[in-house]
Amino acid sequence: MRELHDKARRDCQTGQRGRLLVYTAALVQRVIDEIWNAGNLDLADELFAPAYINHGGLIPDLVQGPEGIKFSVAFYRTAFPGLHVAVDDIAVDKNAVILNWTARGQTSTDATTGTLTGVTRSLVAGGQILESWTIWDAGLALAKLGVVRREPAAATQ
Repeated sequence: MRELHDKARRDCQTGQRGRLLVYTAALVQRVIDEIWNAGNLDLADELFAPAYINHGGLIPDLVQGPEGIKFSVAFYRTAFPGLHVAVDDIAVDKNAVILNWTARGQTSTDATTGTLTGVTRSLVAGGQILESWTIWDAGLALAKLGVVRREPAAATQ
């Protein structure tokens, strides 16, 4: 967490705006560290707005409110035992946090390990996440769980 605070101080203005940017990035970092990686699902009540909506995921707009976050995190942590999400990069643009991440874990179906990468943009206001948009390979996750069969990419000539 110390690196996040130092980076934000170097990259943004000083004063109130700089502290706000650090706080906003730290809020999203807490979601990864404490909710996704440590499984502290109750923290979602504090960090996500009651009207929160995730416009990405397996089914866009399905995950809503803190309860939706709790269910989603519990689902993925069950489907991928040992799930760990690493923050590859985090940036703040006004009230949006752009998070590049890598998730690693093994599937619950055959214990193979895998990696998924993605980008999540979160809109933050009033100390809570209001909305997010996630871009990732949902088809790969479903294939690893055995829900869908993924055809190998066709060879190009």
